[in-house]
Amino acid sequence: MAAKALKAKDVSRPAFKLGMRRDGDIFALSSHKRAREALEFGLCMKDPGFNIFVLGPDRSGRMTATLDYMRDHLACMPRPYDWIYLNNFRRTHRPKPYRLPAGVGRVFRDRMTALIPQLREALAGAFGGEKYQTEIRAQGEEAQSGIRAELEALQAEAQQHGLDVAQTEQGLMVVARGPDGNPASLDSLPPAQRQLVASKAAEIAQRLQDINRRAAMAQGDLAKSLVDLNRQVADTAVGALLDDLQKEYSGYRGLARWLVELREDIVDNLIGFLPRPPDSPMQAVEPPERRYAVNLLVDHSDNETPGVVLEANPTYENLFGRIEYRSVQGGMDTDFSMIRAGALHRANGGILVLRADDLARHPGSWSFLKGALRDSQIQVDEPHRANAVPVAGAPRPKAIPLDLKVVVVGSPHWYYTFYSVDPEFQTYFKVKADIDNDMDATARNLSVYAGLIRARAKELHGIPCDNSGVARMLGMAARWAGHRKKLTAQFEFVEDVLTEAAELARNNGAKKIDNTVIGEALRQRRRRNARIEDRMHESISDGTLMIDTRGTAVGQINGLTVRDLGDHQYGSPSRITARATPGREGVVNIERYVSMSGPIQQKGVMVLQGFIAGHFARRFPLSFNSSITFEQNYGGVEGDSASMAELLAVLSDLSGIPLRQDLAITGSVNQRGETQAIGGAPFKIEGFFRACTDAGALTGDQGVVIPSTNAANIILRDPVVEEIEKGRFHIWSVKNIEEAIELFTGVKAGRQRQDGSYQPGTVYARVMEQLEAFDVILKERATGV
Repeated sequence: MAAKALKAKDVSRPAFKLGMRRDGDIFALSSHKRAREALEFGLCMKDPGFNIFVLGPDRSGRMTATLDYMRDHLACMPRPYDWIYLNNFRRTHRPKPYRLPAGVGRVFRDRMTALIPQLREALAGAFGGEKYQTEIRAQGEEAQSGIRAELEALQAEAQQHGLDVAQTEQGLMVVARGPDGNPASLDSLPPAQRQLVASKAAEIAQRLQDINRRAAMAQGDLAKSLVDLNRQVADTAVGALLDDLQKEYSGYRGLARWLVELREDIVDNLIGFLPRPPDSPMQAVEPPERRYAVNLLVDHSDNETPGVVLEANPTYENLFGRIEYRSVQGGMDTDFSMIRAGALHRANGGILVLRADDLARHPGSWSFLKGALRDSQIQVDEPHRANAVPVAGAPRPKAIPLDLKVVVVGSPHWYYTFYSVDPEFQTYFKVKADIDNDMDATARNLSVYAGLIRARAKELHGIPCDNSGVARMLGMAARWAGHRKKLTAQFEFVEDVLTEAAELARNNGAKKIDNTVIGEALRQRRRRNARIEDRMHESISDGTLMIDTRGTAVGQINGLTVRDLGDHQYGSPSRITARATPGREGVVNIERYVSMSGPIQQKGVMVLQGFIAGHFARRFPLSFNSSITFEQNYGGVEGDSASMAELLAVLSDLSGIPLRQDLAITGSVNQRGETQAIGGAPFKIEGFFRACTDAGALTGDQGVVIPSTNAANIILRDPVVEEIEKGRFHIWSVKNIEEAIELFTGVKAGRQRQDGSYQPGTVYARVMEQLEAFDVILKERATGV
């Protein structure tokens, strides 16, 4: 069969029937259906380990659409809990977390903040009142009156015997009295009196010692009595304030118990509330504002539903929280009130979303995250201080129970990297939500897609997109999908063009976004991104890169290449040449010998060797060398899309039949000569079209040859389609190499006969003749004839 010429309608933008929807949900597209079902399943599963990994191509809405979907899913869920940290009075380095209904945490914090000055005022009033002072004096007088009477009696008795009880630096002591009534030494007394006084002094000293012992005991009883009195006074003073608080929060079991402990601790630590006497020694006293603070770790008072928390930088501190420090007199100080929440705390009860590439940059966070999911709890640690000097008093908070869904979003590359590198990955992420690259252009998909385009356009300056504009965008979606009957799932590309078109329409005062506006937006985008392409074609136009677009040549053909710069793809022709000589090496790939050939390209060359051997080595061994190369290529070659061009160049040089230079070809070929599909065909066609137009007016014979299996992938830009419509440029599709041979040479390829020969005058017959001649040369050289 002959090559098939494609008509303009076969390569122009497909004309789809438009739906009438005005809005749309990207998860209603069939490309996202599998992912939507997986999300529904994963979000409903309560068992641990059923976390979700959303994977899909870039710009497919895998993040934005997933976030919107999850927010809608949580809209009917109950409000999440607040979490607070409170002082653990028994083990102050292990503060306790408490769960409260949403909004209650903030109210409780404010109540406690207001309570401290109220307690201070109430206690100051109770301990500064006349009743308390009177009671203190009464108990002191009672304790001292008996001791004082005993001392006075003992002193009177001592004086009767020439002794006295005097206050010295060592306390009360028994001393002798001189004739003048003042203390005197025993040595100054007469010997007879000295013995009597000494004997009585010992007796009185013993009795004084007994009195001092009873005085100390009375003082201890007084101190204990005063402590009991202080506790009673304090409990009475704070009782009214704390009773109301305990009653208000009696329904929260853990918090109610803490309030009981709070009351006891206040009574035990009154010093922090009472004014410090001016002459009292300085001592470290923890202010009640810190000791009884409420650390509102997570506050959901403003949230009506569980949250979807996206953590863009998943360091350990951002995920698990941190403990802050304050500088005090050159040192570091902290307490439970300086514990700060992480993303896991904020998302608890809802959904935590992480980007896979961000998570991969923090492998330590990944390990801790697995531990949190395994243990179902959030533990705030300080791994960055593992080898640092410990800070005295630094808290180690008790863990908070963890109940949330983790959703990781990333490209397929990251999913399979995690899957292959970490054996535990599947244990914690059992749900795979996979977004397809494209979708069939069914009526439903077209309707949803059109609705998405209209809705997005309406959001941009309020300028609607009319049917011509929608049709243009659907055509571009098919071009980006690389198939006439499909649409790309990368809808964000569509959104980008709509955004640019809407801005253009607004600046020009247009009332709508139509085909013309979108066409201009695409033209301007191409202008911004096509600098490298323009420089490439300038090199072709001025002859720096040698490309012929007219005439014929033996062993020379125009292959086609495509380059993807990320923001711009373009194609360009590349001259491929072949030179055949007698030898035994067969096809020699020059790029391979200089390490400029990739493995796929080299495989394509070896396939050519198989094709030639199968067609021409049935009666005698191949006796040729044929070097092939991409001329003026200095950047390396990869891929097999030029194997059909390479084969034509080799056959041309062997047969001596010239090839048309007004044609270019792209396509892979197998060992049987059947053409195989390749990528980037539209860009390659447009690249050769530009080379032809830059060289002058089109001749009417120029065109590109592609594999027949690529016909459905061709969607060309309007200038190319217009020239095809006028018959000045052509696209042919071929099923096998024979159809390409006849198109390039105008000579029949040839059909093999039973004896292995080919019909005279055909290309294959000429090749066979040349190979036989090479074989004779080699045989004669070997025999010396």
